[in-house]
Amino acid sequence: MNAKEKETEEGISKLPDDVLINILSRLTIKEAAKTSVLSSRWRYLWTFFTGSLDFDDIVDMREYVLMSLDSTTEYTYSKAYLIRRQRVLGCIDKVLGSLEARAVEELKICLPINPRCDVNNWVNFAIRKRVQRLELDFRGPRRRDEYTFNFPSHFDIRSSFGSLTSLRLTMVNLSKEALENLLRHCPFLGLLSLSWIFCLTSIVVSGPSLKLKHLQLKGLRRLKDLEIDAASLVSFEYSGQDLNNLSFKHVPSLVRMSVGGCYCESFVNNVRQFPSLILGQLRTLKLELGIATVSIYNFFYYFFSVYVFFFSS
Repeated sequence: MNAKEKETEEGISKLPDDVLINILSRLTIKEAAKTSVLSSRWRYLWTFFTGSLDFDDIVDMREYVLMSLDSTTEYTYSKAYLIRRQRVLGCIDKVLGSLEARAVEELKICLPINPRCDVNNWVNFAIRKRVQRLELDFRGPRRRDEYTFNFPSHFDIRSSFGSLTSLRLTMVNLSKEALENLLRHCPFLGLLSLSWIFCLTSIVVSGPSLKLKHLQLKGLRRLKDLEIDAASLVSFEYSGQDLNNLSFKHVPSLVRMSVGGCYCESFVNNVRQFPSLILGQLRTLKLELGIATVSIYNFFYYFFSVYVFFFSS
């Protein structure tokens, strides 16, 4: 280290703790933790990190997964995969247990889990630290006996997700009761994304104080009935199985809509069942038609206000 670099380092170290913590919180948690070796003063500063805790290891982990070649096409896990997953899980628990900050902006954990994972502790951490953005994505190549987390159905009103603005859940067990409690106790929730959740058969998105602006639903294989009553909703995305009923009760702000999966064909062929008021207020519509052949004769007639159409296959 030359004299100029040493002078710069000493100058930074003279800054107040709150300024240094603010700087560290703009880094990744891994980068922030590395500063603990700089000096005794820096040793515990990273534990007051308030930024984004991003434990997104899905892409890296899939490199370690081996798929069997038998007729069942079951997935198996290599030894390297199991070692890496256990190391990452241990890192998550250690970091969450070390943080002293009163609030954290984001918690993002993306990796397949097992019965030894203390996911309840991760959720409680998010509640306790007043996390604003929470993402739990537990998908990945899984065997039939792989563990799936049951999202809690009840929350203490005094310590609920009162600060949550964005919630993304993938490959978790979420009951209708749990979803209703989330919508009831998250007054600032602006984005809700649910993917590959197989226990929901009906969803009602409504609430007197609901401020939800973006709703994304994908791969909810058992879902049959969906009712939306959300005055602030701006965009709605649905990709999945055919629905028996899709009802828009009150969505005066809805201007963007995306439809895909098996339901897309049904949506196109039965577009006349939707109120003209809903169809007339859309500005952007995306249809993921896949390989299905659908009739779009007179389809555009019902979307006279749409500025942009997207078709994909």
